[in-house]
Order: sequence, then structure tokens, then C-alpha cells
Amino acid sequence: MSNRRLSVYLLVLLSLILAACTGGTATTAPEGASAPQPETTTAPESESATEPEAAPPSEPSVLRIGWLGKPDTLNPAYAFLTESYVIFDLVYGTLTTESIEGQYIGNLASEWSHSEDGLVWTFNLRDGVKWHDGSDFTADQMAWAINAVMNDPDGWAALSNYVSGFSEVKAVDPQTLQITLEAPIGNMDYRLSFLFAVYPKDFESFSTPEDLQNFSNDAIIGTGAFKMNTFDKDKGVLILDANPDFYLGAPKVDQLIFQTFDNADAMVQALKVGDVDMVNEVPSSAFETVKGFEDVKAVQQPGRYFAEMIINSVPDDHDPVPTRNPALKDPQVRLALATAMNKQDLVQIVLQDLGSPGTTLVPPTLGGGFWHNPIQDISFNLDQADQILEDAGYVMGSDGVRSKGDVRLEFRLQFPSDNPLYPRAADLLTDWYSQVGIKTTPESVDPDSLVAATTPTGDYDLVLWGWGPDPDPDFILSVMTSDQFVDGGWSDSGYMNPEYDQLYLDQQVAVDRDERQRIIWQMQEMVFNDRPYIILWYEDILQAYRTDRFTGFKESTLGIEISLSLTQVEPVK
Repeated sequence: MSNRRLSVYLLVLLSLILAACTGGTATTAPEGASAPQPETTTAPESESATEPEAAPPSEPSVLRIGWLGKPDTLNPAYAFLTESYVIFDLVYGTLTTESIEGQYIGNLASEWSHSEDGLVWTFNLRDGVKWHDGSDFTADQMAWAINAVMNDPDGWAALSNYVSGFSEVKAVDPQTLQITLEAPIGNMDYRLSFLFAVYPKDFESFSTPEDLQNFSNDAIIGTGAFKMNTFDKDKGVLILDANPDFYLGAPKVDQLIFQTFDNADAMVQALKVGDVDMVNEVPSSAFETVKGFEDVKAVQQPGRYFAEMIINSVPDDHDPVPTRNPALKDPQVRLALATAMNKQDLVQIVLQDLGSPGTTLVPPTLGGGFWHNPIQDISFNLDQADQILEDAGYVMGSDGVRSKGDVRLEFRLQFPSDNPLYPRAADLLTDWYSQVGIKTTPESVDPDSLVAATTPTGDYDLVLWGWGPDPDPDFILSVMTSDQFVDGGWSDSGYMNPEYDQLYLDQQVAVDRDERQRIIWQMQEMVFNDRPYIILWYEDILQAYRTDRFTGFKESTLGIEISLSLTQVEPVK
């Protein structure tokens, strides 16, 4: 899970939303920086007749990146984990992308415009873009990639939401793409930043959603700044080579090596001794220590990532039938779970105060706070939680666990094994819950297994996990829609609410910013009260890199691992 893409920026989006109503606006993307040209030095005339010795070839520059996870798949049709999207950003291209400053700028598109009614969008592609195999990139290939998602939403489950409301996509000529909409879309350029230009030859042979989703895509061909070299999932090693023909300028390092570590301590130690040059995610417990490392810079930015406790909300008539403790269907049990949770302690103890207590699934960093509903959270009160359960008929047993009839308040509390924060959080929750008669059993689970258990199987009780929402709230709101569970998409809670589903569709076509905010706030309140998720905290982004090895990292809320940063990183001279 967790497409950890990123945060704050709605000021630019406002003008684009309004433009969708007024029409006729053309947007020109700034040109990317060209690759630096080496200086040319002319040697003085030699007084002897001997030829000067050739300079020894320089060693290739390799940036080694440590992280605790790894991609679940390199197939964007069905990728769920954050690490997959980090790689997609580096190897694939999209029509638009989010800049370091939070604006949407051109990527594969050099400029674009839309009709007066906001229904027809025209994109001019950059000249000279090539696939990693050296062939030319054309508008009909981009049209094929978007149409593939439109024509097979079940197969392209991870991306299908981004084409909602698209009616036709076609190439006008080799350099011009046209997209026609069913109704104006206020966040069009955001949507396009997640529709990857996949290589048609890699994907066009699949005839069923199952065949498509079983495709590993380990030999990715894209148009991005880096090319696929090796992905050894068992060893946790992924290697990318620089693309010298990248249309925005060749990267300044020759190779990226992503190394998965089994635990955070080993990863942090590797950074300290120089076995890795950058850490994608510094554990909050180690951040102060990392700040003291010689020749290492620790980077802290407000983030979009949040952690939540998922409560199994899969309907009883779902196929397969959910496997869970039936007490979780009781709203009073859910209320007690929220009331017996001390979020301030979670932030102070688990995050070391490097974050803030969470309330809704739209973080405060989205749109500078515009999209976040400042709901009053439920106060931590063990006595009140105990009384809620008593009043609901759950009787305390001699073993300290409450029950009602044959139903005991005993739940699995699972979390992914690749995150060092969740074990401590699970221990704290288990202690608080035990004081009100709820027994939880913490269990660390491989992330792939946890994805399989939650989406769309529903074989769990409670799960600690997290999301990194997109810049616009549309994606994270979509996670709670019925379609995203029925079709095997992003939903891990199984929450299904027709009223919420309709509000989601309404916000997609609301081009008035204030009206869209009203709908989005209502959706957040609905999820808050129904509690398919209880949001635990909002995390700061914590990363680090060795300043004695590399320079040029672009520090922002987007993180230093994005393509716009890693293409500018170069060895220290």
C-alpha cells in the first residue's frame, strides 16, 4: 500500500480549476535543464615529439540508496506499495508532473490548452523524446497507454480512477494528443501526472485482467531519466542506469542502486559508515542520531504521509465472506477503540514528536490546509471507553476480556514488517485496550501477504498501515469508494457507502473550488464517524544523505528521491 506521493499545492491548481470553466487557456511547460556540457581544455604545445598520455577513464558514479521496503511489482497496472511509485517516477514519463515548487508543469507535454467549455484538452508533445530502446515516442503511443486504462479498468485497477470522466483519447498527429471529457474536470493536470506512458509492446498482448496483473514488468521500457538494469526482489536489490538521451537532460550520476535492509538499525549504520549514500526514510527514533553523523545531512519536511488503524469493514455478503471478529461491526466498539487511543502519546513516543496527531484521511498539508476538514477529534479517555463498552452490553470476564454472548473483544492487530514504527505503536495500543477489556494480539506480516489479506479478501481484524496521498485529495478519497474494493483496487478496509460514492463523483466534476471543498469536507466527516479508518498521525518526511559523496539534492515536501531531484544529484568534486 501506499502510493507516497505528496503534499501542499492548490494555489496553482485554483487557477486551473477556474480555467476549466472559462476555457481557452494555454499552458506552456518550462523547458527542462539541458545536460551540463563538459569544459574543453586545450593543452599547450609539447616541446617534445611524444604523444601526451591519455587521461585514465573516470569511474562511473553510483548513488546507493537504502530503504526498508521494495516494490511489490513494477507493473503500474497493479502496484500498491510506495516503493513501486518511486521507481515509476524515475523510469516512466507522464504528460505533466508536479514541480519542486508544487506547480504542475509539462513533462512529456511541452504545452497544452483546452476548449472554452473545458471538455477538449490538446497536448503538444516535446520533440525528440525516445523510449529506452531508442525508438521514437509518439502521441499515438501515449493515447494507447491512456486508452488501455480506460478500456480495462479492472486490469488497470491501480490507475483506473485517474481516467474517470474521460470519453475519448486520440492522437491528432505524431506530436499532438487530444483528450475529450464527459464533463469539465477541475484537477486535470493532476490526473495526468499519474497516467504513465507505458510501452505498448510490453502490455498489448494481455487479454484478461488476471493476465495483465500477473505481468511482472521487470524489464521496464519507459521514457524516463533512468533505465531498468536489474530487479532482484529476493535479494532486495534494484539497479537503474542513467538514460543519456533523457529529454530533460541526462542525469548527472551514472547509476542508482536501491538496497533493501531487513531492519532500520542496519540501514542507519550503513549510512554512517558510507555503505549507502542516501536513506529514503529515516526512522523517527534514529533521526536525532543521524543528525549527529559526520558528513551527513538529515532532511526534515512537513509531509503528506499518514498512518491509520484499518478496521475490517467488508460487508457480510461479500464474496469471499470476510474473516473477522463480528464485534467490529458494532459502532460502539469502534467508538471505544478510538476513545482508548492516546494519539498524542503515539506522536511523542513513536514519532519522537516528528509529526502530529491525525484526524481525517486528507492531511493538513494538502492545498495548504484548504482541503483538510479541521474536525474535533475524540478525546483519549480510558474510563469513558470502558463505559461505552459496558453500556453496549460487553461484560468484563475473569480474564480481563469483555464479551457479549459468544463474541469476545479479541482482535488480531497486524502491521507490515518493513516499517519500524508500527511494532511500538501496536504495543502501546495493546496496553491501552487491555485496560478497557479489549485484547489485541500484535503480529508483524510481510507487506505482500498483508496486501493479499486486505484487498479484496478481508481476512483480518485490525491493521496498522499508512498512505501517502497524492497532491490533490481525489486519490485518497477514492480509496474509500465501493468500486475500489469490489474491483480489487485500492480499498483495504472494504468500506462501502453509496452516499459516499456519490459525493466522490460530485467532487470530481465540481469546478468551483469552494463547492468542491464543501463536498470533500463532508466526505471526511463521514469516514471519521463511520471509522473504517482511525487516523493515528501525520508524519514529517525524514531523509538523509552523505554530503561528502554527493550534492545537488532538491529538498522539498516531495522528498529527495523524486526524479526532479535525483537527475540533478552529482558527485562531490
